[in-house]
Amino acid sequence: PLPQFRSLSRLHATLCVSDVNWLPTFLESCPNLKSLILVALNNYEEFEEMIQFSCSSVPECLLSSLEFVDFNIQILGYAAEMELAKYFLENSTILKKLTLHVNHGSIDSDISNDLLRVPRRSATC
Repeated sequence: PLPQFRSLSRLHATLCVSDVNWLPTFLESCPNLKSLILVALNNYEEFEEMIQFSCSSVPECLLSSLEFVDFNIQILGYAAEMELAKYFLENSTILKKLTLHVNHGSIDSDISNDLLRVPRRSATC
């Protein structure tokens, strides 16, 4: 098991796209996290190669403390990117704001419409 970072309230994480599936496991160690900024280190096309992002558990911080998530990643509409955004929308109880940076070359209205249809666990997002 990972150590617990109970005092951590803000996290700016830069990670390889190939490590995104480990994110929920790491977030389990941050039960009081309020703000999360994610930056992708690698080539964004790796999201296209990922078949999917999936996680069966929901970290405690998503249920009790996470208010802000910023994907400092150019969203291109790949399935894994969309699944990651949906994961936070569907599981974060008190989320106030999810920020996405949509690539202007992608079909941003389709991405927006897809995410607007996602059921939210938070009434304030």
